[in-house]
Amino acid sequence: MKKNMKIFSILTVLIISLIGCNSEQTDTGKEVYEGEKLNIGIVGKTPEINENKNVINFKKISLEGINRLDLKSYDAVIISKDYLSKAANKKYKDTYLNGQIPFFFVESKGSILPFVDNSLTYKQYADRVNDTQSYIVGVLGNPNGDNYNTWQYDYAIKNDKFDRTDVKDIYSRVFKTVEKVKKEKRS
Repeated sequence: MKKNMKIFSILTVLIISLIGCNSEQTDTGKEVYEGEKLNIGIVGKTPEINENKNVINFKKISLEGINRLDLKSYDAVIISKDYLSKAANKKYKDTYLNGQIPFFFVESKGSILPFVDNSLTYKQYADRVNDTQSYIVGVLGNPNGDNYNTWQYDYAIKNDKFDRTDVKDIYSRVFKTVEKVKKEKRS
């Protein structure tokens, strides 16, 4: 009986050790976009990403010139947090909804609402919606109708809390979406 208890104790320790090791491995789940090369317009600061610069080509653009951009030269546009209030101006709405490429908004507390519906200001939408779980939201309009596609990329949850420290994986998921849209346009 003592021998069985000893074996049971050793097995229990081994199982607990294995479980402990598996739960501590956090780097194995890193998302990395490895698809075709993407040309991304960026309004604001260029983000740090997991991907190689040969795969993701960021090109700085100004918000003021976004309505005059040749959007065929880009696969998507990302607008950083510092420009959201200005980006919600109604003069850009048609570009977002008719541009035929996805537009992504970083840390928008108003979700996509301020960019597709101009009945309130960005701040008013942010106060009402107060989206604190999404890091990036996106929209792709349909020039032939009133509908549009939207995306929401939330922060990772670690230890039952939002982890806002590493958002590189979120950009990788955005790039995968951009590639999917690009391929759908070609077919």
